[in-house]
Amino acid sequence: MGDNLLDADYSNPKGHFENIDFLKMNEKILDSVGAKWSKPPSRETIISSNFSESEIRSFLLTQVKPIWGLKDPRTTLTFDIWKSHLEEIADVTYVFVWRSLEESIHSLVQRHKYDLATARAILTSYLDNLKCYREQLEKENKDIVDIDFNNLLDKPEDFIKGINLRINQKPNHNLDVIKKFLDKQLKHF
Repeated sequence: MGDNLLDADYSNPKGHFENIDFLKMNEKILDSVGAKWSKPPSRETIISSNFSESEIRSFLLTQVKPIWGLKDPRTTLTFDIWKSHLEEIADVTYVFVWRSLEESIHSLVQRHKYDLATARAILTSYLDNLKCYREQLEKENKDIVDIDFNNLLDKPEDFIKGINLRINQKPNHNLDVIKKFLDKQLKHF
């Protein structure tokens, strides 16, 4: 996901594997419209922002590798800014990880000590955007992979096979490494 990755912490002892530079850029975009991850902006606000397209393009060009990816939940809030630039520089496979809203809410409550109503308000915005983008990308006939979070933990073979085929690897490439890494006991809820 990059060279400068977010380390492990109390909420994820194995590490987040989010590109810190990409995370900072998402934070910068959110700051530019007076928002943050826990106070999500509307899509209209992001779309109407004047965030520098050249800054996005320049940044992305420093991140591109033969096989690479972006992982940051904030992208669900800032995707309208990123989409055209991502598709301009790479053949994109969009991976949507689905988890029930209730599980996500309880996980956020446990990790960040939010009350249920606050966690629901935050995550409903993310889920609404996720559904909207998924529908939009399907209409555009983009390459999409859907994975259920719990299915990934229970049976990662299907997901791994699909990704490996897209990156011209054998179906079980790195499967044992991934199975060893996945740990249901680290699931917050």
